Amino acid sequence: MFRTLPVALCAVLLVSGCGSRLNPMNWFDSGPSGPADAVAVSDSDMSEIMEEATALPLVAGLKSLNAEPIPGGLILHAVGVSARQQYHSAALVPVPTDEAGVMLFDFVALPPDVATRVGTERSRELTVATKLTNRGLEGIRTLRVRSSANVLSVRR
Repeated sequence: MFRTLPVALCAVLLVSGCGSRLNPMNWFDSGPSGPADAVAVSDSDMSEIMEEATALPLVAGLKSLNAEPIPGGLILHAVGVSARQQYHSAALVPVPTDEAGVMLFDFVALPPDVATRVGTERSRELTVATKLTNRGLEGIRTLRVRSSANVLSVRR
């Protein structure tokens, strides 16, 4: 009896690391067995998401913009200044434009929920970056980012 107990415990430990149905931890799981991260988004849902993103407030101003080449594309890196402290969830949101060879982004951020101090410019800086692939940049010569006060551009 004392010999079989360690062997049984080792077997249970080995099986518990598996993702199979033999794992006792998976016996009562009623969720799907495949990856749950993939979600299909229709075109109408995507347009709603883009409308909500463009409804976010633009940051007060831009300090710098640069494009750093990487294998397979580039990283667009922008530094902006918010109107007051504690703006968060900053992002570069692509915006449709009629200009040929230009890709336009809005630098947006969520304002704080409560009134905050203005503070120093350095304490209000927001940094954001996005990866752009060579395929997505076909025909694009200029990358432009706008805020509520100014617009900065970089050429590829």
